[in-house]
Amino acid sequence: MSFPRSRLSRFLFQARRWIAAPTAVLILAGCASTTEITTRHSNDEGTAPARSLLLVAQSPEPATRRVWEEVCQPIFQSNALSVHLAHQVRPVWYEDGGKQALLRWLRDQPYDRALIVDLTALLLSPPRMTESRDLNPMNSDMRQEPTWQIGIGGKLEKPKEPDAQQSYEAEFFDKSGRPLWTGVARTHEANNRKAIARSQCRALHQVLTERGLIPK
Repeated sequence: MSFPRSRLSRFLFQARRWIAAPTAVLILAGCASTTEITTRHSNDEGTAPARSLLLVAQSPEPATRRVWEEVCQPIFQSNALSVHLAHQVRPVWYEDGGKQALLRWLRDQPYDRALIVDLTALLLSPPRMTESRDLNPMNSDMRQEPTWQIGIGGKLEKPKEPDAQQSYEAEFFDKSGRPLWTGVARTHEANNRKAIARSQCRALHQVLTERGLIPK
């Protein structure tokens, strides 16, 4: 049986669309990330919203600092709030005295507030990988754990993998170095630096806005 050329072309085009659609969904799902914020300390009573903010990613890796700050800048930036990036205005702050030296330097700078997020967990917690298997038959007891199981209604279901979660300290300082707010950002399914930054900063922006620390 043979197809006319026009009909065969339409069939192949539709087949490519069917294959490409689930592939795109898998890519987006792999980069998905959600963040929950837990407040540990708040001293924001009578504090006016910031007019200028310094975003600071705390990490020994310059590339990680740059990516996080650049992704987060448009999330915080508004007509009422100017946002500046630590990797641009003070590139070697981490190597030159760390956080305390940066807070002392902040006193003489034109920034009202500083938001510092500790990203050390990105170095301590590598991306989640599936469990390795020994493929040597001499070292195997010939038993294999099923990768699929029968679910409700007799349908095959793949076992759910445990949720990957990482915790990051977040601190919001005034110009004198006094903490106005501190908390923990718990990020789930964190396997991409840009997705982590976007998720964290959207959640932090919401919390700081609700507390009146930054303008709405």
